[in-house]
Amino acid sequence: MYNEGVTSPSQLARKKNATDKWHGSSIRKILENPHYTGTLQQCREYRPSVTSKRRRSVNLENQIIIEKSHEPIIPLEDFLIVQEILITRKRRRPQAEVHLFTNTAVCKDCRRSMHFKKNRKGYVCGSYNKHGLKACSDHYVSEIDLTDKVITNLNKIYLKFSKENYFKELSEKALKYKEKIESKIIEINEKLNDKKRDKSNLVISLANGVISKEDYQLAINITNEDISNFETTLHQLSKDLEFQKIEKEIIDFKKSLDKFMKEGTLTPEMLHLLVDEIEVHANGTIEINYRFREPTVPSA
Repeated sequence: MYNEGVTSPSQLARKKNATDKWHGSSIRKILENPHYTGTLQQCREYRPSVTSKRRRSVNLENQIIIEKSHEPIIPLEDFLIVQEILITRKRRRPQAEVHLFTNTAVCKDCRRSMHFKKNRKGYVCGSYNKHGLKACSDHYVSEIDLTDKVITNLNKIYLKFSKENYFKELSEKALKYKEKIESKIIEINEKLNDKKRDKSNLVISLANGVISKEDYQLAINITNEDISNFETTLHQLSKDLEFQKIEKEIIDFKKSLDKFMKEGTLTPEMLHLLVDEIEVHANGTIEINYRFREPTVPSA
């Protein structure tokens, strides 16, 4: 129904978080609702408290049921057959099998987690797996290829860490960028304060009749835009400054990396210690974001 463009129940209800996608739970609720047979069934759910958002089911004997209260749109016989089919199709879900890159690999385009497909021995985009090509492409990558790429990259990083003076070089680089960012923050703060003074002077000039309302409005718009740009730059610089504080991050990452090289096996636990996220592109190429980050050139 999603692929055919049928309006979803949440859209029809105009919910704040409405989505155009149909979910299995929505279909099931429709199939189990006796309202379509002409039966009015009220008080099916309740909230434990006024502050609770969760609903709980009410026992059948405590519900209000009025048969033939309105014109049915499906025969009762068909409804009962559907209920029998639903019961026969009910099955206990097997315990979820944990795969190596579950909760680590994500689709680069839609940001949904990648789902493991046993028949393909690899991962596909969660949106594609659930809603088809209309939602996203498959972004397929085999588990073997993904494992090989991660291990190869970890070996390269280990060799880099093993180089003499590598930690010293990292610390010096972080200090250099830190000082550069701090200097830039001082410079932008001075410009921001100048613009705020200009804004105050414009208000005074307008009040004293020195400038017209039109000139004031033009000047204040430009000044406000400058202030907004400076504040945005300061925010980004503050993030960049935080990014340079990597000493503990390096030490923790190195410990986990040494453990991985010693054990020689990439387990889900070890993967999560070393890798923050793996982004999978539409063509199957990947970007690995490790829990260790090198100092970077300031963005501003």
